[in-house]
Amino acid sequence: MAKLSYIFNSLSFLIILFCAWKLFSIHTEGEFLKQEITDIKLKISELEVAREEAQKGQVDKLAREKRKNLELSQKADASSDEINDLTRKRDEMKVVIEENQKKVDSLSSEIQENKVKLAGVAKEIETSQNELKRITNSVPIMENSIEPIRNQIAEEKRRKKEMENEMLTYGSETEFLNNHFDLTRSFLQKDFYEHPWLERGEKVSVSYSSVDLTSGLLMLPIGKDHGMEAKMRFSVRNKGRIICQIKIKEVAYDHCIALILPLMGNPFELMEIKELDLVHL
Repeated sequence: MAKLSYIFNSLSFLIILFCAWKLFSIHTEGEFLKQEITDIKLKISELEVAREEAQKGQVDKLAREKRKNLELSQKADASSDEINDLTRKRDEMKVVIEENQKKVDSLSSEIQENKVKLAGVAKEIETSQNELKRITNSVPIMENSIEPIRNQIAEEKRRKKEMENEMLTYGSETEFLNNHFDLTRSFLQKDFYEHPWLERGEKVSVSYSSVDLTSGLLMLPIGKDHGMEAKMRFSVRNKGRIICQIKIKEVAYDHCIALILPLMGNPFELMEIKELDLVHL
């Protein structure tokens, strides 16, 4: 009996120990599960916060995308309007360019016509220049032919004045004759003492007014007032150097025309100098 009681007590104690261990295990597992549940709730809370933030971010992102889409749409509309405007301007420029091209073609045609006309005008100008040159070269000869007429006119005026003086009273005529006699005597004395003629070997320094090598004529600004006479022959020199020889062809009171003798020196040097020394030969 005692042995049975001891066994029963041992079994009871073992059962109690097992129940205590089991309770302790259940309690420990419950605490662990509670901690797990707390951690899960915390993670769920964090996930909720993250979801809300993500949702807000999505809303903001969606709003930004909508705004960007709106801006892109506006830009696309503006670009379309700009393209249409550029297209219109391009068409207008094409029309302007075509019109300008027509004008350029017309101007090119006019330029060609004007070139042809200018060629004709240039030919006419060249002809006129040649004619002017011919006339310029003939001016000294024409002046030489006019000079005798001028002298004749002066002579006729003098004779007219003399005839008018003849119609004066005797006293006026006598006075005129006395004055004329005094002047004549004075001029004769002047001619005698001033030696108005040129001896052979005498030198006269002059500056010629013009020369024409084609016709061989040389115009000199001295004449009868310096003793020049037709057919006189001179050696033309410059600083002692002989250039050529000339022969007086026509003589007026204050100028004369000389003929350049061929094969005598180098007359082309007359084109380079102006001051000459004439030595009577």
